[in-house]
Amino acid sequence: MIKRVFHTCKIWTRKFRKRLVVFGFPIFLLWFIFCLPTNLFEDSTSTVLLDRNGNLLGAKIADDGQWRFPEKLDVPPKFAACLIEFEDKNFYTHIGISAKGIGRALVQNFRSKKVVSGGSTITMQLARVMRKNPSRTYSEKIIEMFLAMRIEIRYSKDEILGLYASHAPFGSNVVGLETASWRFFGRSAANLSWAENATLAVLPNAPGLIYPGKNHDLLLDKRNRLLKQLYDKKVIDATTFELAISEPLPDKPLRLPQLAPHLLEKFIQEGRKGQLIECSLDQNLQEKAMLQLQIHHELLSENQIMNGAIMITSVKTGEVLAYVGNTKTEDVENSSDVNCIQAPRSTGSILKPFLYAKSLEDGILTPDMLVTDIPSQFGSFTPKNFSGQYDGALPASKALSRSLNIPMVHLLNQYGLTKFYEDLKKYGMTTLTKPSRHYGLSLILGGAEAKLFELSSAYTQMAQELKFGYTMPCVLTKKSEEEIKNYPKNTKKITDRGCIYSTFDAMVEVNRPDEDNNWRTFSSSQKIAWKTGTSFGFRDAWAIGITPDYVVAVWVGNADGEGRPGLTGISAAAPLMFDVFRQLPTSEKWFKAPKNSMVMVPICHESGHRASNFCVQKDWRWIPKTSLDSKACPYHQLIHLSKTTSQRVDSDCENVFNMKHEKWFVLPSIIEKYYKFNHPNYRTLPEYKPECLSKISDKAIGIIYPKNKSKIYVPIEIDGKQGRTIFEATHRNMNTKIYWHLDENYIGETKEIHQLSLNPSVGLHKLMLVDENGIVQEIEFEVIGK
Repeated sequence: MIKRVFHTCKIWTRKFRKRLVVFGFPIFLLWFIFCLPTNLFEDSTSTVLLDRNGNLLGAKIADDGQWRFPEKLDVPPKFAACLIEFEDKNFYTHIGISAKGIGRALVQNFRSKKVVSGGSTITMQLARVMRKNPSRTYSEKIIEMFLAMRIEIRYSKDEILGLYASHAPFGSNVVGLETASWRFFGRSAANLSWAENATLAVLPNAPGLIYPGKNHDLLLDKRNRLLKQLYDKKVIDATTFELAISEPLPDKPLRLPQLAPHLLEKFIQEGRKGQLIECSLDQNLQEKAMLQLQIHHELLSENQIMNGAIMITSVKTGEVLAYVGNTKTEDVENSSDVNCIQAPRSTGSILKPFLYAKSLEDGILTPDMLVTDIPSQFGSFTPKNFSGQYDGALPASKALSRSLNIPMVHLLNQYGLTKFYEDLKKYGMTTLTKPSRHYGLSLILGGAEAKLFELSSAYTQMAQELKFGYTMPCVLTKKSEEEIKNYPKNTKKITDRGCIYSTFDAMVEVNRPDEDNNWRTFSSSQKIAWKTGTSFGFRDAWAIGITPDYVVAVWVGNADGEGRPGLTGISAAAPLMFDVFRQLPTSEKWFKAPKNSMVMVPICHESGHRASNFCVQKDWRWIPKTSLDSKACPYHQLIHLSKTTSQRVDSDCENVFNMKHEKWFVLPSIIEKYYKFNHPNYRTLPEYKPECLSKISDKAIGIIYPKNKSKIYVPIEIDGKQGRTIFEATHRNMNTKIYWHLDENYIGETKEIHQLSLNPSVGLHKLMLVDENGIVQEIEFEVIGK
């Protein structure tokens, strides 16, 4: 009976073994094949920002509180040599496990009666790190051995080294070779010395026990022993060895660079958290721009001006080379964490060059055409020049270079508010979120907001259009030479090249701003087209400069919107902009004039218009072809004088044979009033002969509404705003222009139909009408309230 039971057991044992082989081996094989996850590591990583040359600009710690840079499988040869010598001399010959190493570990553990050595290969250590460093047991070691063999099948030896180097612990909360290199030595692993690589190679062996700043002598001993081994094996020579062992160890982990914190945060907000980002910035230019901003911050902060931003863009590629989002300060009350490059701020006068260029393109202007600069009112809007003074009339280019407000408001009114509003959107301004009527004519004086990034991009596009005939968007990521060559180029014209050239020419002459004369201190060895802007209430100061190679954009102010006396573009932003330009390579040549977009024509010397037959002195000038649509000089007239030339006459009061005819430069009387103060050679028209004047002026102008000394009521509209009323006049000669003035402010001109829609405020007013002949008609009236 016993024999039979024993025999039966043997039979069942054989069957079990066969079944184990038949079924167990395939199961084990499947486990072995799929024991590795698709991704060995799912850990969160730091967001790392590199410049265009691979230099570290900044990083943000991973979500789990570790400094862990994204994987980088390329391991520097020096570190690979050090690591293999220290951890796994047979790395390139084993299949993930080393029988010799395991045997040695077993002997050491047996003698010590505890686990003192694991005999792990680098691949086994990678498996251990992948499993989050569980307790050291024999069963765990067996799992690591199988995982190591599986890793060896999936990955190459170089990839295994790269994975281990990227995820090995280096002490404290530092994970990965590249992270450790920057934390302990302040530079990339590719640039470390033999001594530095040896230091890092011994750290993962006991990261909790030794690292820079902890157990210094033990770390030094381990490093030097490793260097001696490298020397004995002739990996390094005697000189290298002696120099290496003399190098000091770092005392403690270093702070990572924070050269572009606002750009780093911008990338994170755009969904690039945990990535290695190669941006377009140049570390050298970034540091220079930061330094200049800090230097000026020290001066400006004395006036409680606490924030600023700088952006440098390459005209050639559209790449942003420097991005300084704010001043660097430890005082959180100064809002230094606000990215002022992306913050919408009031534009001040910084948009005026766009209007000037578009007006040239629309055929409204020639570059030096006289534009009106007199006290003016546009409905309820009464703009003022910064200085409070008026030129009467001046060349458009001077109005731009001096940033005069009234000529630009007249120009916008003539060009068209809605049309200019759409132009700005085409240039990439995303802050115009309300209809054009919301901004009104104040749009050109700072009635809207813009971002420094978008303004810089718009001026860069102008420079690209002029230099290359195409535009590229401003980008924050690095472009390779091949990408630059094949990058989609927008050949659709944004602004005519000839008009841009004339605009930049006017901007070069920005040397007499209304604000003050500090421009005289801005010496520069290169030609720069530049423009400043100051917002209402002295809250924002802008300065943007353009050369054929670079665009430098600067904003200065307080992030919380507080205004400060003296916070103007010319005094606060322009000096910083010029100091930044001094850090850049000088552009050897200026923009080449686009002669195919320009034409040489005779220009009236005095008016800047295309010369008419009555112009006395003519200058031949290159102007944009689009300016050919502008009107010929309207100011030179043929006038009739008495025989003595002392009085004006006409055929109604003087014999034609006694007349003398002369070409005369004649400005409307209200313009003439201011113009002649700055032009002493200006000749005022002679008075009419008395008998002629009586015929001309007799009832020449009649004011139909309102009547003199009358009281009128302007109703309130449904929306609560003050309504408008129609003022009307008549002239004996319907083709004669009438110039309207309310309380000595110019409000417009009419011809043929003399009507204007006005909304004067409650109170007493004086209406004055002046025709082309200087005939004046005045009345007084009162607007009453409810």
